[in-house]
Amino acid sequence: MAKLDRSAPASWPRSARRLAAATLAPLLLTGCVLYEDGDDPDGAETSPGVVREVPLRVVEQNGRTLAFVPVSIEGEGPFMFALDTGASTSVVDEDVADRVGLDRTGERRSVSGILGTGQVPVAQVDQWEVGEVPIDPGEVTVIDLGPPRGGGGIQGLLGSDVLSDYGSITVDYDGGILKIPAP
Repeated sequence: MAKLDRSAPASWPRSARRLAAATLAPLLLTGCVLYEDGDDPDGAETSPGVVREVPLRVVEQNGRTLAFVPVSIEGEGPFMFALDTGASTSVVDEDVADRVGLDRTGERRSVSGILGTGQVPVAQVDQWEVGEVPIDPGEVTVIDLGPPRGGGGIQGLLGSDVLSDYGSITVDYDGGILKIPAP
């Protein structure tokens, strides 16, 4: 699985760490979105009553396709999070974490990527939703994802730690919808 490394050596200036982050994030997100066919194995359409839909923003950038969903944290937002099934843990940008007042747990987790390995802080999220679909309380890693570019940017990654809780998801790129099964 791809893990996001947002921890350039501490001796690097903040601008160099941000540049490394801006370069690395799209590379790690490439191909990390799960797509499942909307039909069940028997060929019958899934009933619309058992699926919750979340608006999805699809961005084509430098030959890559990224899928973003709105995520609200602690009643604030929404923030634009990229779907990243290759990330084992969800990530919140440090500016977003500070804005919504996420408490750091004191734990640090190791993350790895093209630029190396490093330790990043962990925060507790008590209340969050993707669209209007609640997400169970949990922990996220806090990483400087860099400044928003072009009127938007990655404010977090919704990783497999959260997405796997739903069993399966459907990403409708053409319709701009993330479909999540109801509990």
